[in-house]
Amino acid sequence: MNLLEEIKKPNACAFTHGGKFHADDVFSSALLLYINPEIHITRGNKVPDDFEGIVFDIGRGLFDHHQKDSRIRENGVPYAAFGLLWEVLGKEILGEELAVRFD
Repeated sequence: MNLLEEIKKPNACAFTHGGKFHADDVFSSALLLYINPEIHITRGNKVPDDFEGIVFDIGRGLFDHHQKDSRIRENGVPYAAFGLLWEVLGKEILGEELAVRFD
């Protein structure tokens, strides 16, 4: 199942870090809610071992930018969680031609 299908599921869940809100987790949450207003987003300090859903900005997964080996854009700016999600979802939302302007 691809990410967009996962987000659109009727019982979709996501998990992000607890504590202070940051722009990348707020925008990431907004993006997920834009795609599926019913998605349940949980905040916490550790991803539960049995969690099934989208994990962002925590947990050392595809959409967590806190690792030492996090990806960096060609201009030297590191990706944030939102940028990592947008990289996958932007084309689905805006179409490839328009989305590439915002990479």
